[in-house]
Amino acid sequence: MPRRILVIEDEAFIAMLMEDTLLEAGYEVLTANNGETALRLAQSVSHLTAVVTGIDLSGGMTGQAVIRSLRQTMPGLPVVVVTGFHPSAREADLRGIGGPTTRLEKPVAPEALLAGLAEVLADPHSRACRQLRRTRAAPSNDGSAW
Repeated sequence: MPRRILVIEDEAFIAMLMEDTLLEAGYEVLTANNGETALRLAQSVSHLTAVVTGIDLSGGMTGQAVIRSLRQTMPGLPVVVVTGFHPSAREADLRGIGGPTTRLEKPVAPEALLAGLAEVLADPHSRACRQLRRTRAAPSNDGSAW
């Protein structure tokens, strides 16, 4: 199964930098510049490994609303929130969106993005981690484990 990341970022240059970083790390990347486009993209694919999103998105839908909507159909979807808001700002409130979720503050170095993504993917409650455990538990065709 591909390691597919949905990047939701309305600043084109930042979205391109994130996409390049994730592609270089071996991920398949889908990008959206607003919440509505992101939800359509998510519905058009059979699998998402994780989401990287901003909070203040163009188009009227917040990052928090996108996360809640995605997690209705994909509970435990790992999410990295990238924001310029201070953690104590009202707009940066991530309560009630579920997990696993991690927050990174802009500007984000490529290494920090990959580390944040690795953190949410490794969370034992993440959808990605549960799928990996099921894959490892299933016997391979030649009987060997990987």
